[in-house]
Amino acid sequence: MALVIAIDLIVVACLVALTLTKGFERTLPFFAFLVILLPGEARIDIGDLFMLTTTRVVIATLAVLYIVFGNLNPQSQRNDKLPLKSLLLLYLGWCAVSTIDSIVFTTSLKVVVSMVLDFYILYYVYFKSVSRVETIHKIFAGCIAALVVCCVFGVVERFAGWRVTHLFPEVTHRFTAGQGGLLPESGRIQSTFPHAILFGNALALGIPWALYLLDMAKTQARKVYLWVAIILMAYNLYKTQSRGPWLALVLSLLLLFLFSQGNIRKHLGVVLLLVISGLIIRPGVLETLKNTYFATLNPDSPRGSSYQYRYQLMRVGMRALARDFGRSLWGFGPESFYYVGLEAEVPATGHIEKLESCDSAIVEIMVDTGYVGLLLVAVLLIKAALFSLRGFARVAKPANLLCLIFLISIVAYGFMMLSVQNFGWGQQSYMLWIILALSMGYPRLMRSESVPKQDDVSGLAGIRG
Repeated sequence: MALVIAIDLIVVACLVALTLTKGFERTLPFFAFLVILLPGEARIDIGDLFMLTTTRVVIATLAVLYIVFGNLNPQSQRNDKLPLKSLLLLYLGWCAVSTIDSIVFTTSLKVVVSMVLDFYILYYVYFKSVSRVETIHKIFAGCIAALVVCCVFGVVERFAGWRVTHLFPEVTHRFTAGQGGLLPESGRIQSTFPHAILFGNALALGIPWALYLLDMAKTQARKVYLWVAIILMAYNLYKTQSRGPWLALVLSLLLLFLFSQGNIRKHLGVVLLLVISGLIIRPGVLETLKNTYFATLNPDSPRGSSYQYRYQLMRVGMRALARDFGRSLWGFGPESFYYVGLEAEVPATGHIEKLESCDSAIVEIMVDTGYVGLLLVAVLLIKAALFSLRGFARVAKPANLLCLIFLISIVAYGFMMLSVQNFGWGQQSYMLWIILALSMGYPRLMRSESVPKQDDVSGLAGIRG
């Protein structure tokens, strides 16, 4: 507990000091750095009522600083109408309805409260506070710097078998060892994230962001730093052994190649050459990828069983909702999946077992808040994606490239929701809400300023603002 308290005091002091010396908006990149880096294990349990994580301390500090100092910047979007407001309130209200009839009322109520405190406040503050495109670039730089630090921890974990979260009390996450591959001998790395798949999720988002910053960078030192970051993130992504994030990254880079312009295509060519070189130098990598592919198609293998497990989840979840019309509308209550007691045949063994892991955000949202809740989340993400798509079509080149990055990030995140419960927990969830806020505010910023072709973007310097 002493270590957690010390970390809390340090991060709060840094946020306050940055705000007083640089202004509130300049703290946003450092805040992004913190919420991605800080593990969920850094927390203080206050009985059964509340769990005070360091991330929540950081968010609370950000909210207070925004109230006190957020209105000092006349160029901020403080008085602008909040995009997606109606959808967000409607989804929150529907979660409240679901909570009323929840099979675990207290747990569901905590989830609804934490949704507001953890994500809605983050979305609101980021949208209202960002007044310059330069700040968006620095926020990206802060996110990349956090992922680089996580990747360094991942390398240590890979070769030394020691995880930085071992410094904190052990926390039981939603994935079981059998489903999540959390056993030490599995060889999967997760750094400060709750699970290897979630770490892979974040890296799949971060690599396109780094490529965007690389296209913007002016100095050779920054380019070298970003290339090192890309290579380090790609290595860690491979070592997470997470097929969903692998495919999401391929999808993202393909879309980026097809619709981008300028140097990004050249950089993607370099990435492809590096991948091919790596496969030639280390033929075991190609063999691993081939074995993973064929194992996925084999239902009797652990990987094939895991792949089939996602389909089982969908079928079992739909059957559970079909038993009652009310449940099909509002579900069993937020965070209730783990208490419903759903059972299914495990493909690898043929035995009927209780489903203790939900490896699909779509299935969990569906079971927790019904088809209406799932529809609201889908509309939220689709509306944000279409907004960025319109921005890409209407904003002049090369400034529309950032709209493409936003669009790719949202699409990739939605794709990964098929194979992992990544909505509402884990550091990658904060990345999603930051992207939503920035994507909705960017067109307005473009109308208020002229963006140069090359921006002053830095790595670690961007964190400090």
